[in-house]
Amino acid sequence: MGVAQLVAVMHEELARPQVMTAVEDLVAREASGVLEVTGNPSGAFYLDGGRIAFARASWVPGLAARLGAVLPALAGLDLPPATQDADDAALAGFAVQRGYLTPAGLHELIRSVVVDAFLVLTIPLVTDTPVAAIRFTSTRTYWTELFPRLGLEHVRGDALRVAERMAEHGLNPTTAVGRGNLRAPAAVLTREQWAVACLIDEPATALELAARRGAALADTLECLAGLTRSGLCSPVRVSPRGHQGPRVPGPARPSFPPSGPGGGERLPVRHPAQDRPERAGAAGQPPTADILRQVLSGLKKLS
Repeated sequence: MGVAQLVAVMHEELARPQVMTAVEDLVAREASGVLEVTGNPSGAFYLDGGRIAFARASWVPGLAARLGAVLPALAGLDLPPATQDADDAALAGFAVQRGYLTPAGLHELIRSVVVDAFLVLTIPLVTDTPVAAIRFTSTRTYWTELFPRLGLEHVRGDALRVAERMAEHGLNPTTAVGRGNLRAPAAVLTREQWAVACLIDEPATALELAARRGAALADTLECLAGLTRSGLCSPVRVSPRGHQGPRVPGPARPSFPPSGPGGGERLPVRHPAQDRPERAGAAGQPPTADILRQVLSGLKKLS
């Protein structure tokens, strides 16, 4: 079977919303193949008859990292190689066949990875995230029936909701956050929020925290939003490092106290007399919440 290729390159005007437009067009045509996005971040969407079978992006933990984080029992086993794409499919099949994950559980995990990829590849969350080229290769899909076929509307809706939450709290994937001062005598944290809070020993971005935990970027941003609301963390000004994605190459799972946030390791106490972290706003930092809201409003009208 031959392979047809469509290449679109715009050196000056190509931007994140155009990636979303390309996905919408391919879905409307019920296309099957791979839509590759080069730039920073880079990634790909895998389509099967106009539905999304999988997606990946350089800024978010991939399927292998996510499986390793939620299934510690897989560590040390003789696993099939997991590099990208077809190997991810083999690893997913291994986890289900051995009973480490149900098909429904795998579907939920894959959906989370796809939403993360859609979020960073199609929505302009950060300034200076260039798109060098968009290329679609029409071909048969090799993703097995273990992988769900997701509708664009649901994936796009989930990604836009996460982006709106980020705008509300002045956060985005590259916003550095540090520990703050609790606004009330006590705060009630979820297990996930506690896990994220324990990793913030120095300013870190959602990209870095998600990579350390092998967790969903969207979930990590939700946790940071809750921690910011309580005052346990807040955006800080750091020296611009460029948007190169997470510094940590692989996930590192934190240990939890047996009784959850009530025991074990505690967060250091900060007092009002201590210097508060400065709010983000320096060069290289994210656009303001008002600008991001305007962008999201425009994207909704386009969809």
